[in-house]
Parts: sequence; C-alpha cells; structure tokens
Amino acid sequence: MQKTLVAATFAAVLGMGGAAYAADIYAGGGLKDAPVYAPGISWTGFYLGVGGGGGATSSDARADASIGLLSGFAEANGIGGMGGFGTVQVGYDRQLDHHFVVGAFFDYDFASIDSSLSGGLSWNGHTFLSGSAPFNLTDSWTVGGRVGYLVNPNTLFYGLAGYTEAHFDLPTGAQNSTFSGWTAGAGIETNLGGSWFLKGEYRYTSLDQQTLYAGSIVLDEHTLHYRVTDQPDIQTGRLVLTYKFNPFGYEPLK
Repeated sequence: MQKTLVAATFAAVLGMGGAAYAADIYAGGGLKDAPVYAPGISWTGFYLGVGGGGGATSSDARADASIGLLSGFAEANGIGGMGGFGTVQVGYDRQLDHHFVVGAFFDYDFASIDSSLSGGLSWNGHTFLSGSAPFNLTDSWTVGGRVGYLVNPNTLFYGLAGYTEAHFDLPTGAQNSTFSGWTAGAGIETNLGGSWFLKGEYRYTSLDQQTLYAGSIVLDEHTLHYRVTDQPDIQTGRLVLTYKFNPFGYEPLK
C-alpha cells in the first residue's frame, strides 16, 4: 500500500515531465535539435506552494523494566500507520546556468496519519500497565535546501535535505510528543506555463529517540522501574503546485 502510494505520486509527475521532454525533442525534428534553454523560462525566484499527499509512519518502540537485580526489555519494530496530509510551502530558487538550480525551502504539513502502540508489564502472574496508546502524527515542519538538474527547459530533477520537527498526539502523561531529525528526498518539477510549476517528490524522515513514559510502581514490597521509548520515521509522497515570482527582475538565461 505504501509503495503504491509513492509510485502513484511519481508516475503522475513523470508523465508530465516526459511529455514536456518529448515535446522539446520532436518540435525541433530530433534530439540534437532540442533547445538547451528556451528564452522566457527562468527558475530563479521566490515561490509559494500548496499541495498534499500520503504518508506512513513506522515506530521502533522499546520498554525497559527492572526490579531489584532483575531487568529486562521488550522491543516492537515496524509498528506504524498510514494516512494523508496537506502542505504549504515557501522557498527561493536560483538558476546558476542552463542546467543547475539550487534553492532553500520551508514547509508545514498538517497530517492525519494514525497508529497506536500496545503492550504491558507483568509481575508474578499479574499484568500492569496493559493497554493501547494512540501515536498519531498531527503536524510537522521542515526547513532545508535542494540541488537540481534541468534535463530540458521545463523539467527539473532534484535532491533535497533538511531538518524536521514532527508532533504526535499522545495520551496525557507522555513526557515528550515532539520529535526532531533529518529529512532526505528526491523529486521532479515541471513548468506548467508562465509562473506555475508542479512538483512531485518522495521524502524519508528519520526522527530521534524520545522517552515517552518513565516511572516506578511498588509491587509486593519491590519497586518496579520502567521506561518506554520510541524512535519513529516517516515516509511521504507529495504533489505541490507552486507559483513563482521574481521581485528583483532577474532576466532568464539566453
């Protein structure tokens, strides 16, 4: 399901990028006749964008417990959920020459990607702290940069990297609900005409480990100490429609 979601996102943009590339080739009668750059198209400028997509979260949860000289742990890896999100984006790109574009961006995602963590602790045949807790991604933001290569005047292939903070909806009593980490990804952007551009991209976000719950419980004159941690990651596929504007009057490359 997750692979299908990402594949569908890229298929849509690949189709548009391929069509634009084919048009450039055949309009001139052959590959060697395709223009290196079409005057009037500039990738330099500020831009605003809105879009959305689908994503999946995966958790590496761990529970540690100790009582007296005894200690143990349990791990649950790969637990996660899927859902959709919307996004808003601002950024700036600078076209260095006929092929290379660099830029910086900031975007905010408001998401609905739901999952849950389940488990419990037992002692002398009695189970304590048993239950299921929601672990729902509600929103995140990313600041970063990208480097791209123009395969034709209308189509840019690019890679990106940045810093992300993500907020999860957790039950009352959780010590931390905000995780931070790094994001990396790749995408394709195409010029739709004039100042309008459409991009499709895949992102992978690796977040740091946080302590969710920690405490002590007295059991049969012994004290049980416990700690629950989680280290989630996020994968998303997105489409973003952007409008580019250039208040400084930068002229397109000739």
